[in-house]
Amino acid sequence: MFKFFKEMLDSVKEGIAEGKAELAEEEAARQAALQEGNAALKARLAASSRYENFAVALAAVYRQTFGPDLKEAREAQRSAVHLLCVDIAPDEVEAWKKLLARDFSVTNANEAESVVTEIVDGLPSQPSDDDLALWIARAAHLSTGAAAVGYVSAGTALDWLEPAVVLAVEHFDGWPNYAQSFLAGERNAPGSNILGRKLLGSVSEKLLEDELSPWKVVAWPSRDALEELLASRGAAPRPA
Repeated sequence: MFKFFKEMLDSVKEGIAEGKAELAEEEAARQAALQEGNAALKARLAASSRYENFAVALAAVYRQTFGPDLKEAREAQRSAVHLLCVDIAPDEVEAWKKLLARDFSVTNANEAESVVTEIVDGLPSQPSDDDLALWIARAAHLSTGAAAVGYVSAGTALDWLEPAVVLAVEHFDGWPNYAQSFLAGERNAPGSNILGRKLLGSVSEKLLEDELSPWKVVAWPSRDALEELLASRGAAPRPA
């Protein structure tokens, strides 16, 4: 009997050892995948232009709301690449397609171009800077989102946004000013509700405070630096 219990104990010890080895292998594989993913995101960020970073940051309040990246970036010890570059996480693509269809009735490239063009063409006639900030953010959200899900190339989406980028630089002097106007425009927008406003207000506050936020990382360009910002697209590898 004692031999039986000894053999059983030895089996348990072996099972525990094997379990620990398997856990160690799984953790090593997870860390390797994390490092590989971080390396790919670091390369993508390095290949982006200041123009892309600024254009995507204009949409950050919506991106952080619907596809938050600040927490993941901190846990993975990386930059918040999905708030700085057009791309989103692969497992978010289908959800974003549904989001674009729901909010903009956009399901393909032609529809995306049509709606973005309509929004951008209407920006100069917005009645106030509050309305302007709101629709700049929405144009950036839709345009970069359409590229992120594969409807158009990143380069095309960023080209669509050039008039919006120009107006943003000309009418606002920093992220706090832009955020304040955006929230005021959202408050007065058709369909706005108190829950949505509270959520966007909370996200905007986080973007203004978090050190990984594009609103901390990307400097707001001055009017004098606008041409340099636009030209930066040619100084970096053009995104696909």
